[in-house]
Amino acid sequence: MSDGHPNPKQHWKNRRRMAWICLFAGVCYPGLVLATNDPVIGTIAGPYLIFCGGVIAAYIGFASLEQRK
Repeated sequence: MSDGHPNPKQHWKNRRRMAWICLFAGVCYPGLVLATNDPVIGTIAGPYLIFCGGVIAAYIGFASLEQRK
């Protein structure tokens, strides 16, 4: 796993938590858009979902890279 981390079990804890929160928020966001029917919330949907996808993709990519070491 991680060479210099003092607690290897806790190394990915916050990163994993951030990825799960982004996944949950990305799944709930369309419901918020439909429930509020607010055009402003609808216009920022694209960048918001791209950001959430980027966080999740970065977690998966770095976790895979760490496993290969």
